[in-house]
Amino acid sequence: MDDQAGTHETGSPERSDGPLRRPVLLVLLALLLLVEALAVLAIGVALVAELVLTTPESYATAIALIVLVLAAGVWVLFIAVGTYRLRPWTRGAALTWQVLQVIVAICIFQGLFADAVDGWPLLLVSLLGIVLLLAPSVVAVTRRI
Repeated sequence: MDDQAGTHETGSPERSDGPLRRPVLLVLLALLLLVEALAVLAIGVALVAELVLTTPESYATAIALIVLVLAAGVWVLFIAVGTYRLRPWTRGAALTWQVLQVIVAICIFQGLFADAVDGWPLLLVSLLGIVLLLAPSVVAVTRRI
C-alpha cells in the first residue's frame, strides 16, 4: 500500500469524489480581490508619478504613503492568489481588508478624504466582498481540516 494514497503527484489533497472544485462564489471573491489589488497598486503608481511631477510638502510623508499603499496592494494581491488556491488563512486577511475599506468609506462619508459620493463605490464593493467571504460554499472550502 502506498502511504500517499489520496494525493496527486504534487502532494495536493484529493477528495474521494475527485479533485476539489472551486465554488463560483470563491472564484468571484478571488476576482474581486484581484481587481481591488490592481486598483490599489494603480493608486500607488499614480502617487509615485505625482511625487516625480510635483513637489510635496514633505518628502518623508509622501514616500511613507507610497510605501504603505504599494505594500497594501501587494498584500491584497497575495490574498487574491491565496483565495484562489483555497488557503484557509485568506478568509481572515480578506475580511480585515474589507473592514478597512468600510472604515475608509465611512471617513469619506464624513468628508475627511473626499466628497461623500465617492464613498459609495468603496462601501458597496467592500460589502460585496464580505458577503462573498461569508457565503457557506466559500467558508466550506477554505476551512481548516
